[in-house]
Amino acid sequence: MPFINKTSILVENSINKGLTLFELGKNIVSTNIDSDLNNIDSRILFNGEYSFIDIWLDIDDKDNIYGILNDKKGKLQNLIITSDNVDLNTIIKYDYKNFFIKFAYIKKLNSENHIFYYSIDKKYPYCAYIIHLYKSSNICKKTRIDFINYSILTNFVITYNNNVPTIFYFKLIDRHEELFSSTFNENLYAWSSPKQITNSKKDKIYLSAIIDNENNYHIVFAENNKNKYYCKYIQGNFMDNNFTISSEKYISKNSMCVFPNLISTCSKIYIQWIEYFDLYTSESLDSGKSWSKPKLNHSASDLPFQRYEFRSNNNIYNTSTIYALKNYSPLL
Repeated sequence: MPFINKTSILVENSINKGLTLFELGKNIVSTNIDSDLNNIDSRILFNGEYSFIDIWLDIDDKDNIYGILNDKKGKLQNLIITSDNVDLNTIIKYDYKNFFIKFAYIKKLNSENHIFYYSIDKKYPYCAYIIHLYKSSNICKKTRIDFINYSILTNFVITYNNNVPTIFYFKLIDRHEELFSSTFNENLYAWSSPKQITNSKKDKIYLSAIIDNENNYHIVFAENNKNKYYCKYIQGNFMDNNFTISSEKYISKNSMCVFPNLISTCSKIYIQWIEYFDLYTSESLDSGKSWSKPKLNHSASDLPFQRYEFRSNNNIYNTSTIYALKNYSPLL
């Protein structure tokens, strides 16, 4: 059975090891799943057509599920989801007749809220501002981190070092996507000047990044080489506010790399991606210094599987995305 090309959100509860599945499509449907992976109950949370670019969900250390929803009618809504209710309150209102908002994101850290999204003027559909809203008990501030041009709008990625966010994103430079970053200054409530990381002059799409316990950043994306998209890996860290690349290589050069993703668990780092509906995996046992030959996941070839945005507070998996079978078992 092939890869099911849809994205759902899977939230893991650390107390009873249960899961909550959020399926996106004609409606947003929530399903509670017990620790034996049995579906308990389902309910429609929101009516209307939504995808993963419209909603972001997370879970705090007390197992409260929260998130942000773009209702596409002029409101970004803060969500608190309980077993029997959804609390909504408006974060901002926007002019939906003249602007799009894409890839809304929220993270709650202690008394701080970090909210990010792309803001796109419909008159200029291939340009966007990257917006950050910072809220705490002392201040509420809106910042334009950068203005980007793009051919295909790709997700940004937020990582945290001691609760300080860094954003990674693509931006067109001379008609090709290059990787950029910016870091938040919690004393000034301001963002560093965007820094260009790559200069390959090749088209890029999809983006995944994690930070390990030694403050090394691991980044993957798909990069165009003669109309084939290879899986590209970069490792580096920040020195004097500049990102220094310590290692970069192509993990796969076979064919079309789709949805590359990083997972760190049990002292291993995995890179996974889709090629023609099959799932491939390469792993590193030495923090990204070397990588195994890509292997076809035979379970994924025999059984239906899909991509899940993954949220958990148990720290077993350092990732934001997993591939899993229909019984929600991660494929590694």
